[in-house]
Amino acid sequence: MFDLFHKNESAENQADKKLKVNLHRCPQSHACPSVRICPTGALQQRGFQAPTVDDAKCIKCGKCVKLCPMHALTLQ
Repeated sequence: MFDLFHKNESAENQADKKLKVNLHRCPQSHACPSVRICPTGALQQRGFQAPTVDDAKCIKCGKCVKLCPMHALTLQ
């Protein structure tokens, strides 16, 4: 029961957060793997530039954050 409560509390806290791209951590030298995993298309990338976030589309699921090997994506 505690785990279920803890998961719900975590989801509620994430709803108040915003997805951020840390340009200093993003190497900007490859196709971003997190763009492909985003279920809503909220992350977009031009060339090898750092991805940009469409806040209106982002559902704050955290999939992109978990996938980014450089830890350049965060929910804050």
